[in-house]
This record gives sequence, C-alpha cells and structure tokens, in this order.
Amino acid sequence: MDRKCWNLLVYKVPAQPSTQRVYVWRKLKGLGALYLQQSVCVLPQREDLQQSLVELKADITAGGGEADLLTIWIDEPEQNAMFVDRFQQQADQEYQEFLGQCRDFHTELSHEREIDNLTFAELEENEAELTKLRSWLPKIRDRDLFNAPGYAQATEAFKACELDFQQFSEQVYQAQEINSEPV
Repeated sequence: MDRKCWNLLVYKVPAQPSTQRVYVWRKLKGLGALYLQQSVCVLPQREDLQQSLVELKADITAGGGEADLLTIWIDEPEQNAMFVDRFQQQADQEYQEFLGQCRDFHTELSHEREIDNLTFAELEENEAELTKLRSWLPKIRDRDLFNAPGYAQATEAFKACELDFQQFSEQVYQAQEINSEPV
C-alpha cells in the first residue's frame, strides 16, 4: 500500500488589515504549498515543512486568526499520485514563467545588438536582469517539492542566458575599445 502522510493547514485570518492575509499567502507560497481551496492547503509531511507550518500557525493565531494544522494519512495511491501531480504542475507553471523570462532576456540582448547599443549602461542593466534570474531559479527549486520535470529545462535555459550575457559583455568591451580609439 502506498500510504503517504500530509500536512493540511486550514486557516482564517481577519479581512482587515490585508497585510496578515498577504503574509500568510507569501509564507505558504514560499514553502510550495498546494491550495485545495481558499485558506486550505496541503504540504507533504517533512520535518522542515512541519516546523515552518507550526510557526505560521502561531503567527496566524497571534494576529487574531484561526488555524488548524492536521496531519493526514492517505491510503489511496491514486489520491497521493494526484497530489504529487498537482504539486509538479504548480512547479512547472513557475518553471514556464522562468523560461519566458529567459526568452525575454535573449530578446533584449538581441535587440541591443541590432541597434548597436553596446554600452556599459546596457551591460549593467542586463547584468541586473541576469542576477534576478540567478536568484529566482533556486527559489522555484526550493518550492518544487516533487522534482517537477521543468527544472532541467529551466537550468539549461539559465545556462544559455549566462552564455549569451558573456558574449554580450565581450561585445560591449570590444565596442567600447573601438569607440575610445582616436580618430
């Protein structure tokens, strides 16, 4: 029997101020929680996630809300597989968004090359975008609790962004050396 253990968090926070509702949502999103419906989410039973949920439950009640943290066992393999599949779909949606940002990054570099805008200001701007991508991918991976298939493609896409940026950097330095020579 493929019996799995899950944490189920059911909570209610005051409508106002909205800061607590947003705080709870961000915390759960950061953990990779799967919402089953509004204010009801599930996470796999793992010690690190359990501790974070216990702390979040305390934060909710301290803020005037209500929260129940339940440990549930599901005996049906189909139900467990459905949860795992939904977690993977959730992570793959984030990977797809990441891939879109990688495509945008390449498009931006191509555009700058086409209009011959090979400046240090452009280099700095695009380096900032690459830094955002660099920090975003590990965050998605941390929330990817069941190794969604999109991770490999996202990793390759990021490597391609790094390579494209390296080439762009070299082109900027070459252009600036050429432009700085006396005529």
